[in-house]
Amino acid sequence: MIVYLARHGEAVSVEKNPERPLSQEGKNEVEKMASLLETMGLKVNKVIHSGKKRAEESAEIFSKKLCDGNTSVSKGLNPNDNVKEFWKKSKDEDSTMYVGHLPFMEKLASFILTDDEYGVLIKIKTGGVLCLEKSEERWYIKWLISAEL
Repeated sequence: MIVYLARHGEAVSVEKNPERPLSQEGKNEVEKMASLLETMGLKVNKVIHSGKKRAEESAEIFSKKLCDGNTSVSKGLNPNDNVKEFWKKSKDEDSTMYVGHLPFMEKLASFILTDDEYGVLIKIKTGGVLCLEKSEERWYIKWLISAEL
């Protein structure tokens, strides 16, 4: 079983736009990441996002390259949502990409790996993607790619 945790691309400031859509740099970094993952042959079953504009736009870019172009919204993926509750309802979703925010995505990764959301192990930069795989009832880090690479 594999899951992908993606952080949205760089967003414009709240002063520029309260909805905080992706900046041009944010669009570029997510496009580059999605293209790299496509080149690697990565395919996902679905792309799920928080519903916030920057996550939705990032999810759409990933979905066009890595699956059928469709995305869906899930409650519980916002920056300060409860990772335990989210994971409880999502942990059986194989080959799914979740697109969200900090600190949630890093806390979720830590919770999946160690059962402790506060022992943050991973830094996911904007546009970055973390791949976690479950083998023999244990989760481990398969890879982490930052958009800056």
